[in-house]
Amino acid sequence: MREWGILVYLEQHGQATASELSDAFTVTRTLISRNTWRLIQDNLIQSQVNPNDRRVVWLSLTVNGQERVQEGVRQVQENLKTFNQSHDLEKLTKQVETLSQQLAKIN
Repeated sequence: MREWGILVYLEQHGQATASELSDAFTVTRTLISRNTWRLIQDNLIQSQVNPNDRRVVWLSLTVNGQERVQEGVRQVQENLKTFNQSHDLEKLTKQVETLSQQLAKIN
């Protein structure tokens, strides 16, 4: 789950250092390094050393990472749409039941 959070954070901020990510997620830099290493291995993020300060390593999404985030967002939107339709169906069912009860009283 943290890996997904890292992807979304990088999508929103463009790039970040491991220190920034550890601050944002309130976890150790070691834990962030483990998570980002996996994402680098999966070609979802890339690292780039700052040429002006070689101690600073910037992390950013790869094209694959951008696509993965966009797909995740689409899935969430579809799930919300399905939920709303399901909720609407539930409301409609209750309204039909109420109408049926009112009709039964009239007859």
